[in-house]
Amino acid sequence: MKNQGITISVIIPCYNVDQYIAENLDSVLSQTVMPLEVICVDDGSKDKTISIIESYKSKYPDLIQLYRNEENKGAPFSRNKGMEHSKGEYLQFLDADDIIFPTKFDHQQKLILGTEVHPDILVGSFTKKFLDGTDKEYVNEDVDKWVALIDNRIGVTSGNLFKKSSVQAVGGWTEYLKSSQEYDLMFRMMQQNATVLFDTVKVNINRERPSGSITKSNPKEKWKRYINLRVRIFEHLAASGQITSERESAFLVNMLNAVRILYRYDRNAALNYYKTYMKGKPLPTGASNINNIYKKLYGTFGFDVAQRITLFLKGEKISET
Repeated sequence: MKNQGITISVIIPCYNVDQYIAENLDSVLSQTVMPLEVICVDDGSKDKTISIIESYKSKYPDLIQLYRNEENKGAPFSRNKGMEHSKGEYLQFLDADDIIFPTKFDHQQKLILGTEVHPDILVGSFTKKFLDGTDKEYVNEDVDKWVALIDNRIGVTSGNLFKKSSVQAVGGWTEYLKSSQEYDLMFRMMQQNATVLFDTVKVNINRERPSGSITKSNPKEKWKRYINLRVRIFEHLAASGQITSERESAFLVNMLNAVRILYRYDRNAALNYYKTYMKGKPLPTGASNINNIYKKLYGTFGFDVAQRITLFLKGEKISET
């Protein structure tokens, strides 16, 4: 079918994804409302990724474009490069190992056209497919956008649509980031009063990959980035007079959950974050894996001792740095 209504450019950063890219492109080509263009940006692949894309490009020369980075630059760089060549009003940043459902663009287009002011960010619900074969559904609720951002509940890259002009207005993706990339982008957009529309319909499959995950390869730095972004969000809300009890509670719950994980990999950093942003505050309700034993330890001895004892009982080692 021909594109109608809004125009959508699909941007796919690719790096050694020959086992995924065909299924990925097929999911785009199966859309009931087709995008304006599909822009693949290869980031120095050493496998068969390029040859597979070129085979699709030969079949769909008016739809599929291929650009190549001279060396590996990372997904944010590739997304920015694809955006530079794009012509659509909205951008679908699609990770090469993910799949979008056939009605994604049709459904999301109708949502956008049904609004008086087209949203800067359309947040799609999705299914997460894990390596052990299990799935988990993530369905959005129409909640405070800042709470959703802090809580990590404002979608994933492949599920969302982004208004191109709004992404360009904040300078695009932060290219040096190794994780929290889409949440950093959405935060900077929301700092500029970006409008957000939540959708409960699941529109894609977000796939966990067996390799290349920053969570597994460098969890310490991943969790520091996670925490630092929440600090930036909270400090922005405080400086702009937008703190509410709900937003502060979300911040404290996320901070406690994150510093408890970081404690395993960098005790000193976790303690510094805790002392700066949480010391003297009651144990936030809603934090994960807080049992009565932990509550008693925390209330009697404080965060550091509670963490040490908890991890000792689990047989886990602690890294000071």
